[in-house]
Amino acid sequence: MSETVSFAHRFKLPPRRRKTPSILQIEAVECGAASLAMVLAHHGRWVSLENLRLAAGVSRDGTKASNLLKAARSFGLVAKGFRKEASQLHEVRWPAILHWNFNHFVVLEGIVGKSAFINDPASGRRTVSLSELSDAFTGVVLAFEPDDGFFREGAKPLALPLLLDRLRHSKLGLLFVLVASLALVLPGIALPVFSRVFIDDILIGRQEDWFVPFILALGIVIALRGVMTLIQQWGLVRLEAKIAVVPATQLLWRMLQLPMSFFMQRHPGELASRLGANDRIAQLLSGQLATNAFNLISVLAYGAIMVFFSPMLALAVFAVQLVYAFVITWGGKRQLAGAIKQSTEVGRLVAATLGPIRAIETVKSSNLEEQFFHRWAGHQARLLNIRAELGVTEVIINAVPVLLQALTVVLVLGLGSLQVMNGQMSLGTLVAFQGLAASFGAPVLGLVSLAGQMQMIRADLLRVADVLRAKTDSEAGQDGVPLSDEIDVQSISFGYSPLDLPLIEDFSLVLKPGARVALVGGSGSGKSTVGRLLAGLAKPWGGDIVVGGVPADRLSHARRSELLGYVDQEIFLFEGTVRENLTLWNTNVDDERIVSALADAAVLDDIVARQGQIDCQVDEGGTNFSGGQRQRLEIARALVGNPSFLILDEATAALDPVTEKLIDDNLRRRGCGCLIIAHRLSTIRDADEIIVMKAGRIVERGDHETLMALNGEYVALVGSY
Repeated sequence: MSETVSFAHRFKLPPRRRKTPSILQIEAVECGAASLAMVLAHHGRWVSLENLRLAAGVSRDGTKASNLLKAARSFGLVAKGFRKEASQLHEVRWPAILHWNFNHFVVLEGIVGKSAFINDPASGRRTVSLSELSDAFTGVVLAFEPDDGFFREGAKPLALPLLLDRLRHSKLGLLFVLVASLALVLPGIALPVFSRVFIDDILIGRQEDWFVPFILALGIVIALRGVMTLIQQWGLVRLEAKIAVVPATQLLWRMLQLPMSFFMQRHPGELASRLGANDRIAQLLSGQLATNAFNLISVLAYGAIMVFFSPMLALAVFAVQLVYAFVITWGGKRQLAGAIKQSTEVGRLVAATLGPIRAIETVKSSNLEEQFFHRWAGHQARLLNIRAELGVTEVIINAVPVLLQALTVVLVLGLGSLQVMNGQMSLGTLVAFQGLAASFGAPVLGLVSLAGQMQMIRADLLRVADVLRAKTDSEAGQDGVPLSDEIDVQSISFGYSPLDLPLIEDFSLVLKPGARVALVGGSGSGKSTVGRLLAGLAKPWGGDIVVGGVPADRLSHARRSELLGYVDQEIFLFEGTVRENLTLWNTNVDDERIVSALADAAVLDDIVARQGQIDCQVDEGGTNFSGGQRQRLEIARALVGNPSFLILDEATAALDPVTEKLIDDNLRRRGCGCLIIAHRLSTIRDADEIIVMKAGRIVERGDHETLMALNGEYVALVGSY
């Protein structure tokens, strides 16, 4: 008995499968929220991914199983987590959420026979073998059932309204393309009819006087078809350009208006790819929908004429095309499932290749070449097997159309010839029918392909809608009010997940112009988070931040950026000139401000020595500058705006003490108040106030001498530096 069969016998399997709606995740970290959405929808409660993302505390790191249970209970489900073996999954209520491959959540709809039915938020429904289930299942399963307070609400979100909404500004263009497509059907119908007339009336009926008019009419129809095709394609190009450009502009502008909390829950690369998703939607709307409107009309028209010519032959053609549509649909699902497996295995192969190469010194010094090779070879073999399976499906998909096309010809000619010989059909009608049958297949294939593309484009629509539905930052517009000269932070608290305890609690400080306040503490103590809160990159859960006499949540972004400069640990330099990197294309910044900022950042001499000076070239990532120069350029970028206050998060870590002292003197001369987040004693010991943080709370505060006298946390930190 095989391993799979013996494994199947260990299951006590109820035969029933409980299907759930497919709700695809917008990005990888949302798999848990999407899985919970499917379970809720199965029980009749449709909750948006946006709400579930908040309820489950989804961040860039995803979410925890415990948070999914809390979120489920908040929506009226009795939710419990279990530790189970794969063979014990029959003991939990389906549908259940499984932890999958240690980095993913999926929905288990049921196990029947030797197959497990999975609804994967990354790809949709699929069937896996029991051995695959055992390999991927980590042992954590979440089970749910409605409690007494559960109620049904909402409805399945449809893709069509999202598509139609994108067409509301292009109605005339779409109408033009549809009319042109409709007009194109007429020549397509006329040509088979012309064939019938030519054979039956001119050749067989010997109507010689019809020959010249017939040829002229045929030429006119062909020319008309060419002209209408040009008009249709011209309209499609114009429509696609409009549908692509306008929403893309709106999408990017909308994205730029969103708060940092939106970006903290999503990966930058995935957000950038949504612009590409916008282009795919435009291509579908302008090209595929319009083209398939033509296909639909063609199918109806060709089908009606074939039924008129010969119902029996028409039924034979329809039957073959149904088989064709079934094979294409089946093959598409197989290819999608295989493509997902291939993508996963390619990622593992790349990781298994790049990891050891990047650490080649460790591999060589530890004599690990053989282990590395065997691990890589295993991934390579699995990838080749997956590609072989995909190849078999592709061969079937490519071979079946050829076979069915030949079968159509044989059926039409065979059955049609019998009807001709029995006097039920003329030879011209048979030839015309053959032409219609040949033309019938292409639009059918187009419609079947469109159905598959609509499923795939639905994920793109949801990803774009995720941006458009997100709430933007509110603008208070308080730019002209008189401002005081300090930042007052009053008992703020903050966390990244509403389901977890706050990371920052009861934090307060006052920062005056020209003053120095230093934040110190161990890794993870919350120092950088405080800096982000003051810079407006996150909003506190409680307490107030008052900037220049105005509550931060009522201060406009423009005014806040004028008052506050922020330099963090991540250095961002892009390919361009020093001027562009410092001004970020703001043409209102003159050369005097640029030179002053470079001088106070102690990097002016380095820039002047280069060809082009402030217009000298910066490579991507600033690779043509040293680490210290890159850090000083970051400081100069913040100083270009002449801020009253500056937040420096390890902003001078790559500098020598002499350069660091020079920059500090320049900032004091500017009268710029500084919140300094640092570890180096030379950076913090001269601060007017030093705040010691531990686990998000202030444990000590005072100047250097006061804190040293306490002989507490600060002394321990200084001793470890």
